[in-house]
Amino acid sequence: MPAPATQDLTITRGDTETVVVTLTSDGTTPINVTGRTYTAQLRTSPDIAVISASFTCTVTNGAGGVITCVLSPAASALLSPGYYYWDLQENASGAISTLLSGMVTVLADVTR
Repeated sequence: MPAPATQDLTITRGDTETVVVTLTSDGTTPINVTGRTYTAQLRTSPDIAVISASFTCTVTNGAGGVITCVLSPAASALLSPGYYYWDLQENASGAISTLLSGMVTVLADVTR
């Protein structure tokens, strides 16, 4: 399995963060992801047990390879400004693969 692609994120505390991913086999041909599940989490360190926040990931177009992951405003409001790690994992009939990973910069919000 190749290394996960890198995707860094910048979010503002208290805002909705939506990440839309389209999986392809060659950059243009979509991979059918029907029946697969996806999980994405933020942590302050990759090895720490405590999950800082979780995205809700949904297959929004199975045949088109589209997954939409949403971090709710309630979940992002609980994050302290700073740096986090995140990744997106796929479960294809028990085979777990990390597809994306990166850093997350959480910015402080003013309006609450």
